[in-house]
Amino acid sequence: MINVLAGSETDAALIARAVGNGARIVADAAQFTNGDDPVECLILGCRHPILAKTIGLLRDIERKRLWTPLILVTDRQPEAVSRLSDVKTSAVVWFADLQTELPLEIEAARGSVPLLRLAEQAGEATLPPSLRTALPYSLRAVTDLPVRSVKELAAAVSYSPITLSKAFSNWRDGRTTLSRYLEALVILRASQLRSSGMNWKSVSARLGFARETLQRKSKRWPGCTLVQLEKAPPDRLLAALVEQFLQPPQPGDPKAG
Repeated sequence: MINVLAGSETDAALIARAVGNGARIVADAAQFTNGDDPVECLILGCRHPILAKTIGLLRDIERKRLWTPLILVTDRQPEAVSRLSDVKTSAVVWFADLQTELPLEIEAARGSVPLLRLAEQAGEATLPPSLRTALPYSLRAVTDLPVRSVKELAAAVSYSPITLSKAFSNWRDGRTTLSRYLEALVILRASQLRSSGMNWKSVSARLGFARETLQRKSKRWPGCTLVQLEKAPPDRLLAALVEQFLQPPQPGDPKAG
């Protein structure tokens, strides 16, 4: 899903047409950043002059949505370039070039986000059909709200929990479980939210888990308290998660206990 927010209905429709399938026009900033479904990309359309509240929204997204590509669509004006000089976005597209440039920038932005790259790779890997569907979904969901349980994942991808769990366990040669993988994704997102400046109370509310529950999950993976987790960069945690849960198992790797 690609969320589209613009200053007018006309601009939103223009952007949505350029995006094609998967575009969802939203009405306000809250819907823009907090969709109910996994969001692969955010596209914000704003005409010159760029307002202070728009800059504030961009900074908020930069802080809270580390792994979600953000593309800004605006007018080709020198003042706009200057206004955006210290704001981090995946790309800036001019309204005049919308139809030709936006689809290209969306693909480039997706490729720049590790979780979305992993999702694409999982969808193309030699895996059982259930995992080729479930793994990409779970990885994309982490950019917003990670999947909370095997049951929730099964409902989202229309496979039974037993089918998914068995397929994952067989793929991992019994060395870990789907439930532990999903718990690790929750902790990965919790780490990213905490590093963005949110306190643990806000992180817990955002993810829907009590702090005590997050603490237990963190002790299972990566094996530390939440206080210790704060010192681990999210990108390093992601690399550890990939190594433990997504890379092909090697001879001698321990079985799940």
